[in-house]
Order: sequence, then structure tokens, then C-alpha cells
Amino acid sequence: MASQSPAERLFTLTCCLMAAPRIGLSKQDIFESVPGYVENDNDEALERQFERDKKALRELGVQLEVVNFGGSEDIDAQRYRVELGDFSWPDELELSAEQMGLLELAGRAWNTKQFALSARAGIGRLKSRGMVESSRELGFIAPRILARHASFEPLATASAENEIVLIDYRKSDGSQSVREVAPLRLRLVQGEWVLLAQEKGEIKNFLLRRIVAKVKGTGKAFSNPSEESIAAAEEDLIRFTQSQVAKLSVIADSEAFWHFGGYATEVELNFMDEALLAEDLLEFGPDVEVLSPQTLKQRIQQSLRKVVSDHA
Repeated sequence: MASQSPAERLFTLTCCLMAAPRIGLSKQDIFESVPGYVENDNDEALERQFERDKKALRELGVQLEVVNFGGSEDIDAQRYRVELGDFSWPDELELSAEQMGLLELAGRAWNTKQFALSARAGIGRLKSRGMVESSRELGFIAPRILARHASFEPLATASAENEIVLIDYRKSDGSQSVREVAPLRLRLVQGEWVLLAQEKGEIKNFLLRRIVAKVKGTGKAFSNPSEESIAAAEEDLIRFTQSQVAKLSVIADSEAFWHFGGYATEVELNFMDEALLAEDLLEFGPDVEVLSPQTLKQRIQQSLRKVVSDHA
């Protein structure tokens, strides 16, 4: 029997995963079922090949799940599966030219290598289905979604691969600790990138600005909590940010004035982390005065006094 090409091996792997029972397939099941793996008698090379293939499938849009049934964290107990619904396109869903154009703009908005490739691949798959051509009237819009944090890409990868990671996290009081978390989602909230993650069974939010060291993978997989619990955590986050309101007075035509929209000298904004907001506002110097809350005003005054004290 002729050796399988990489494309044939990926196709066979996908078919095996789709035909697998609900519990999924173990790594050994996969190695024994895919001819391209059976041919490889070098264990180390086989593991590397399988890792490359998992990454390739995800880049192609195949949502490969890693599941730990029974709560075991043993890597050998992990099982792999693909949800059949991931390949279904709703019969009633049709896209207009304007909607396709907006999707293309959204795809071009990502500035990170990982998401730019995924977005382009997604648009390519839509077009391959014979979907309507996008509207060129939207071409003058050029949005950009920026993600400058070094932790963004490894966290996004770990989330896609259901891998538990270690993050070095610094709280607003300056204390720092290493946290073992299961990264679920990344969200941009009030200008801050936030990691929604599970820690010791509880869903929490972590600001990427407070991750102070390189994200480390553990090699351990996690099972996603229910969509209901994730949605509830996201709603809690929205309610929290809506309750956090700062009122500012800015000097007309100053850098701060234009930064906050350039339409009024009194500005209201929601925020997530008072300490980080204070750091940002200090950069504008006397162009910004905090009207409320009083705690934010006091935090900035304390920082200014420290600067004066350090340079006296």
C-alpha cells in the first residue's frame, strides 16, 4: 500500500474523528486507525507528526476537541473528537453582498498572525460555497483590532487546544502569584483585553495587562464548562463594567480631549480596573481632572505625590 500524503492523512484523520463515538478516540485508537500513522514506527516522530496534524486541522477550521472523561488529568487518558454540527451550514442562512463585505472587513481587522490566517481561511471557505460576492462599497472602511499583549497569542492557542496554562498575575495591590487556569475566551471590554478562564472550578476574569511573564503550557487538557455558565460569567462582567463609571473633565483641544472623542469637555466612561485607569489618565497630566469617583481621584493624587517625593 502506497504511503499517504499529508493531505490524505489529514482527510483520513478527520473522517475517523467524525465517525468516532461520543466519547471520542484515544491517541492510540487514532494511531491504529490512520494508515499515515501506522507507517511511522518512531514514537517521537509520531508524536510530533500528530501535534502538527492537530494544528493543521484547527487552522483548516476543523474544531478538534480534547476531552478528559472522568476528570482525569493524565495525558494518556485524553480523548479526541469532532462535533458533527461543526460541518453543518444552516439551510435557511443566506448572506447579502453587504453582509459578506462586513465579514471580509472583520477578517481584515485582526492584526495578529494567528487570527488573520484564521479569518482569511474562513472567508475563503464561505466563498468556496458559492456565496454572494461582497459589496465593494464598504471597501473604504479599514478597521483594526489590536492585540499587543505578548500573552494574547499563547492564550488564544491554549484556549483553542483546551490546554491548561500557568500565568504570572499581578493584582492591583502589587501582589503577584502564579495561577493555573483553563483559558476559555478572550474579550475586548472597555478597551482592555480580558481572559475569561476557569480556576479551581470557578470562572474568573483576568486582565492581560496584569499578566507579567510568559504564559506557560502544562500539557494538561481541560473540558469546557457549560455554555450557560460561561454566558452567566460574561453577563456578570458586563454588569460590573457598567457599574464602574468615571467622570472626567478634559481641557478643550488637548490630547486628552481628542483621545476621549473630541466632542465634550466632560466625559463619562466605564472601566474595569481603577488602578490601570489611573495609570492611563496620569499620562495626560494636567489635561485631565477626575470628577468622580473619589477613590480614583485619590489614587491619582497619591501617585502624583509619590512622583514629587521621589524627585524632591
